[in-house]
Amino acid sequence: MKIFIPMAGKGTRLRPFTLTKPKPLLDIIDKPIVEHLIDQITSTLSTDVKEIVYILGDEAYFNSTVVESLIAISKKYNAKTMIYRQLEQLGTGHAIMCAKESLSGPSIIAYADTMIHGKVEINPRVDGMIWVKKVKNPSSYGVVKLDKDSNVTDLIEKPKDFISDLAVVGIYYFKEISILRDELKLHLKDQLDPGKEYLLNYGIEKMIEKNKIFKSQEIDKWMDCGTPQLFLKSAKIIMKSKKDLSNEKDFSKEGSVIINHPVFLGENVVIRDSTVGPYVSIGDNCIISDSKIESSIVYNDSKISNATIRNSILGSNCKYDGYNKEIFLGDYSQINNNE
Repeated sequence: MKIFIPMAGKGTRLRPFTLTKPKPLLDIIDKPIVEHLIDQITSTLSTDVKEIVYILGDEAYFNSTVVESLIAISKKYNAKTMIYRQLEQLGTGHAIMCAKESLSGPSIIAYADTMIHGKVEINPRVDGMIWVKKVKNPSSYGVVKLDKDSNVTDLIEKPKDFISDLAVVGIYYFKEISILRDELKLHLKDQLDPGKEYLLNYGIEKMIEKNKIFKSQEIDKWMDCGTPQLFLKSAKIIMKSKKDLSNEKDFSKEGSVIINHPVFLGENVVIRDSTVGPYVSIGDNCIISDSKIESSIVYNDSKISNATIRNSILGSNCKYDGYNKEIFLGDYSQINNNE
């Protein structure tokens, strides 16, 4: 099995945190978004993943440090790493075709910012599968249309009239992905109208037209990490599901300290005269003093003092001294009320 992960976007809605790191590599608790995704996919697969294919953007942003991080992630699954580049943002179908040399054999395509909870089980009797989630407002999503045998007959993007309430979450299985490759190869020869893109859906629809059988499978939870607020909401769901893993490993406690779980602490954390939690993740080498923090993420090497914050994200190497209810600080930011 191969896993293809398109991740060439620059995550502009999640700035300032994506100014220094691609969104799929932002940590939630103890691992990056993309690793949470791979965990969910591999945890219920009955076959080993032999290769993970990452489709990145330009080298200026997706640099050698990013590539090294992705190689390290793949090694955790004993999988080979392949790196391809999508230098023009011409759509999901174009992104997959940037990795055309690897498009063969049984494969899964998973968009890098897809966060799910639920089983990813392969039906070996079908040609493809599409994972979905029932939603209240299907007109805001791409949805699948099913026939009486629960086969996928069509994919409709943001339907104005009700077609289905099963939204496509961005994970697909292909028994033989070279068939998709051949359909997308023809699609890329088309002359696009202004504002249009080469879409993955086109290849799937052509496969269905040629009597390839696709089934849908509903997942339990589907989380969006597109904005700081949604990122925090997703983090809270993950923390809740992993509350038994809440840890207090070797942190230094000074004065009156209250920990309200779930709280996840990195290494060499110092907390003095503060209340932390619930739903807080604090990275390595952070110092928290005279503060109250809840429902927030604090990344590595940051210092917080004299603060009451909630529903907030502080990037790495931040220094924050002051009072605020909600705050989003990118890496290396400093705020001091005395200045």
